[in-house]
Parts: sequence; structure tokens; C-alpha cells
Amino acid sequence: MVLSIKLQKKLANLPTTAGCYLYYNEKRKIIYVGKAKNLKNRVSSYFVDTYKGPKTEALVSQIVDLDIIQVRSEIEAFLLEAELIKRYKPHYNISLKDDKSYKYIAVQDFDVLFEGKKYTFSKIFGVHGRSLKRTRFYGPFPDGSLVIQVLKHLRRIYPHCEYPKTKLTQSLKQHRACMYAHIGLCTGACGDIAKYQENRKNILGLEMFLKKGYSTAIEELEKEMRMLAQTEDYEKAKEIRDTLSKLHQLETASILPDQYVDNPNLLVDVYKRRADDIAQFLELPSAERIECYDISNIMEKWTVGSMVVSEGGKLAKDQYRKFRIKYTTGISDFWMMKEILGRRIKRAWRLPDLLLIDGGKGQVGAVIDAVKGTPFENVPIVGIFKPNDFFLKKVEGKWRVTKVEKSNIGYLHLRELRDEAHRFANKYRKKVMEQDFRAQIKK
Repeated sequence: MVLSIKLQKKLANLPTTAGCYLYYNEKRKIIYVGKAKNLKNRVSSYFVDTYKGPKTEALVSQIVDLDIIQVRSEIEAFLLEAELIKRYKPHYNISLKDDKSYKYIAVQDFDVLFEGKKYTFSKIFGVHGRSLKRTRFYGPFPDGSLVIQVLKHLRRIYPHCEYPKTKLTQSLKQHRACMYAHIGLCTGACGDIAKYQENRKNILGLEMFLKKGYSTAIEELEKEMRMLAQTEDYEKAKEIRDTLSKLHQLETASILPDQYVDNPNLLVDVYKRRADDIAQFLELPSAERIECYDISNIMEKWTVGSMVVSEGGKLAKDQYRKFRIKYTTGISDFWMMKEILGRRIKRAWRLPDLLLIDGGKGQVGAVIDAVKGTPFENVPIVGIFKPNDFFLKKVEGKWRVTKVEKSNIGYLHLRELRDEAHRFANKYRKKVMEQDFRAQIKK
């Protein structure tokens, strides 16, 4: 087919990020909506010179223009696609499915009697149609296979019981939890009714995510985590922090799918606002480039460091770097950080506007000493310290603590950056350990 110059330019400039794409006909009507993990690859595939089947060929023959909406993850694209289809009802989204109905995520309640009391459990599954009773439906979602993947992913974040009523009743009587309880995918409420409230809470959290993309319950989780830390219930506080970390790894923010519809450039606006907010509350001239470092080690032997980068309010994963500690002996954050920064400085990379460190006065002070006499000496150094994730920096020889609203997207991004540095360092340390073990076995 012959493509207009306008359409050719759009195809040539497609990003490789996740998002949704909208195809228009000559009447400027949306005729198809799709999602993609990689917009460039997916959208370009429609316009290659190969036969794609009669229905797809008919669709492509009518495309005169396209728009894209970039998002941060495949899951967010998955949720946004459903919102766009519900809003615009594109003709080809129906005809290309060969008359098969779209899939919904169903949350169906059922009651179980145990020791004279009634408990309401929920089963979560993918389903075609909306005819079930006592069921809440989310969707519809065109990609039925991805529904299953999303549910598997969310179960890791919100573990819950999956037993149907009969099996659950029997399991409770036997006080025997399912095998998923032993691998962290179930709360164990199927074998111990004392864990019922935890199971219910996870179901509600999962539903909140399905409604809003990035759970607005994050603030409640943080509040609960702080309260547990104050009462020195550190084990439960850590569990909540782990949940928060998993949610951040989904790379979503407090953005609803319909907000993307109303403003297709929303993601760019959010990234800019992140950087602006960080510069404002930390009183910096700019926060365009941020570098965050972390060290991971076990028994002094497998010691590594990580550098993760944010540019323009967005994680720049292509600029991440990993370091295996070569010259420092013993456990010394000061010397290990000095070694990492010394090796990083040798690279002709742009200096950051901010150096983010996980820790308080000790860690920040050590880094300040480590960069003396180097190009990093004049770079602002800020620590983010627990349990409240306040920020710490030294101004004219005095320590200053900055507290930020937990809903501030700049704050959320700095915490995301800190967690990302942990993840990247730990991943590399595990790889180094495996390589060393394999080398020992070969000997």
C-alpha cells in the first residue's frame, strides 16, 4: 500500500517503549486500538509487505493516520487498551477477534462456614462475558493470554487463596494450607482461618490496582509501615516494604487509564514534573540527571556496586553500570564507594545534577569525603534514610533534613531510584556468586 508522507514520518519516529496505538480512517474515526510492549516493532509490523490475512489486510487498507500513547509498562498498556476500547468502540477491535468475546478479570465472592462463623472469600480468574453472580468485573481485555500473565504477576504482589468453596472448606477442616502458601503465593488462609483478614486485605489491594493502575493504597501501606516501625514490629514492616518495592517495579505511577486518554502526552508531562519537583524540594538548580549508587556484598567475598541513572525524570536503563569491587578489602562503605566513584569519574560521562545515597549522616559523610578533590566535589549529595525516607544533605557544614509529602511524584521517583539501585546491585552479586561457584566446580 502507498503510505502518506505524514504516516511515513510517524512510523519512522516511533519509540521502542510500551504503549497503545490508535489507527484512524479517512474520516478521522478510530477504527482500531492496540497495545504493545515495543511500539516501534508492533506498529511497524502492520505495514511490512507481507500478507497478513483478510481481516488485517482490510484494516490496514483503511489506515490513513495513527496516534500513540506511551506508558511505562506492559501492564499499564494492558489496562489502558481496555479503557480506550470501552471509550471508542473501534470497529476492527471486534471483527479481528473472530467474533470471540473479550476477556474480563472476575472477582467472585463466596461464603464459607467454619466453626459456626461465615467468612467471605474471593476467587479471581479470567472469564468471557459478565453473567456470573456476586462478581465484580474488570476489563474487557482483548488479549486473553495476557490476562493470565497479569493475574500471575499480581498474585506475587498480593498473595491470596485460590481454592474454590468445596476444596477450601475441606482444607480448613484439615488445617492444611495449599502448596502455594509455602512459596509465598497464598496467605495460608486455606489452612488457618486466623489469616483470613490478611487474605481479604490482599484481595482488596489487588482490586484497587485493577481499578487505578498504580494503587492509591500505597499511601496507606506506607502509613501502616511507619506505625509498625514505631512499635518495633520490624518483621511486618519489612513485609509491607517488600510489597511496596514490588509495586514500584511495575513502573507505574498514580495515573488512571482515562487520564492517558484525556492527555496522550501525560507521560512526558509526568517525567518533567518529577524532575521539577525534585529540584524544588531539594533546592537544586536542576535535577535533570541523577545518579544513585548502592553496594551489595556477602562475607566480604562477593562485593559489587551499582550505578543507576535517571534522566529527565525517567529511569535511563541503558546507562546503568555495575562494578565488581577489585581493590578494596574488608567491609568499608567509604573505600568501596570511593573505588566505584573513582572508576566512574574516569568515564567521559556527564556529571550528575544530584548524587543520591541510601543512608544517613554516616553514609553521606563518607561519600562527601570520598569525592573530595574529584569532579564530583561540587555535585550535591543527598541521602535518603529509613524508616520514613526523609532526605539528608549537608549545607554550609550543617546537616539539614527535608521531609516531603509521600504523594509527591518527585519523592516517589527518588525512592524508586533507590530501590532500583538495590535491585540492580543484588542481581549482579548473585550472578557473580553463580559464576564463582561454577568455576569452583570445574576445578
